[in-house]
Amino acid sequence: MRKLLAALLACLALALPILGGATRAITDVSYDVFAPQPGDARDLTAQCKIKVGSKGFTLPRLTDRDWDSYWKGEPSGKTIEITCPEPAYGLYICWLEEPRDWKLSQFIGGKWQETTLAASPMMHEYIPLNGATKLRLAPVSKKPDWFGMSELFVLGQGNVPRYVQRWQMPDDNCDLMIFVAHPDDESLFFGGAIPYYAGELKKDVVVTVFTPAHRLRQSELLNAMWVMGATNYPVFGPFHDTYSLKLDKAYSQFGKAKVRNFVTALFRQYKPRVVLTHDVNGEYGHGMHRLCADASLWAFDSAADASKHSESAQQYGTFQVQKLYLHLYPDNPLEMNWDIPLNAFGGVTGFEMARAGYAQHLSQHRYEQYQVEPRDSNKSSYHFGLARTTVGPDIQKNDFLENTQGAVAP
Repeated sequence: MRKLLAALLACLALALPILGGATRAITDVSYDVFAPQPGDARDLTAQCKIKVGSKGFTLPRLTDRDWDSYWKGEPSGKTIEITCPEPAYGLYICWLEEPRDWKLSQFIGGKWQETTLAASPMMHEYIPLNGATKLRLAPVSKKPDWFGMSELFVLGQGNVPRYVQRWQMPDDNCDLMIFVAHPDDESLFFGGAIPYYAGELKKDVVVTVFTPAHRLRQSELLNAMWVMGATNYPVFGPFHDTYSLKLDKAYSQFGKAKVRNFVTALFRQYKPRVVLTHDVNGEYGHGMHRLCADASLWAFDSAADASKHSESAQQYGTFQVQKLYLHLYPDNPLEMNWDIPLNAFGGVTGFEMARAGYAQHLSQHRYEQYQVEPRDSNKSSYHFGLARTTVGPDIQKNDFLENTQGAVAP
């Protein structure tokens, strides 16, 4: 049962294409977003011969579709050799950490062709191939302290399947920043925000996570965001996770100035028109949630002030966010409707897609009290308040981007 549940993680999202799309994630979503489409490239992985290390060990951990199992380069050298049953045109790797420089060799037409791939910030990476029948993967460094991965996919000729994550790095201008404390908060408390704005409306949405936690939770976040329609790679903060019920204690773990400077620099670097973040009371009292809200209130003003955190002001310039929404904020309340069917997901609603996203956070499902908060919950993922604005109050009260350049037409 554990394998079946784990298989629903990451790149396969709502259904496993290699099993014919018959298996469902832990959600009542009735539309299979990741069902195989006509013309999709076939997954060749199960038919490939994959050997690792200088002694040629086989390693099922790379293909078991269990994101909690992984290969770190043991037992004898950090190299991988793949023999394909037919020409391969795509390689999809879920790394354990951000990849550094590595070499990819393709055997095509009786000759080896070698390419060096530069370091990348993306843990889930897709590489187009040229019809190779054999592949060799190796780190550039002779004594690397990395090159681990959790899963590997080899694809045949055809369209890249939708479960393959092809991220883009966020630029210096976005419509909406969703700033959360932990991976899974983006689904639990912000409901259909990602499916609606990123998936349906194709707005420029940047998700920032204050504390990224360990590598498994980062992968789960990537899987959840991809399921919900995000295409911008998330921004991971440098802070570790701690639990507290007081804002001051949460700040004391890192230093208030360091946290405020980090959030101020975020706003200046990515220049969001609108920021959406946690409840000032931490939803259920979590100090890290409170910290995100409090630091955002501070940064709303300080990001536009060149005298505050001058280092990031010099690096990115100053910037004024136009609107800041806080979850459950009582003033200037707004209730979003996440129950509207979304064309991008075949008529599935934003709330349902948020549940599909949370289904990817499998490591957190042991905490049975957590769920994507429904409309009538006291932690409802539908309810927000406009805490700060430079463009006036909301009138329609149905769009985070109201009164901004990216506003949704009524």
